[in-house]
Amino acid sequence: MSWLSWIWAFLFDCVHPQTTWPRRHRGGFAYVACLDCGRELPYSLDRMRIVTRVELLADRERDAWHGAWRAERYAR
Repeated sequence: MSWLSWIWAFLFDCVHPQTTWPRRHRGGFAYVACLDCGRELPYSLDRMRIVTRVELLADRERDAWHGAWRAERYAR
């Protein structure tokens, strides 16, 4: 992010200082909602913070891989 876009976002965009507790979306994704602007932000329960969608999908892929590994290991 460039300095100009960061300053613009800091001055005129919501920085989401107050959010709700994490909740699960119908698709299984966790999110928090900003109490000031109402925007839903992706949240990682593993990292315990607001994340980008790319990070959230990476967490889901890792969890799916670990689940498949556990199922294969205990199926023997």
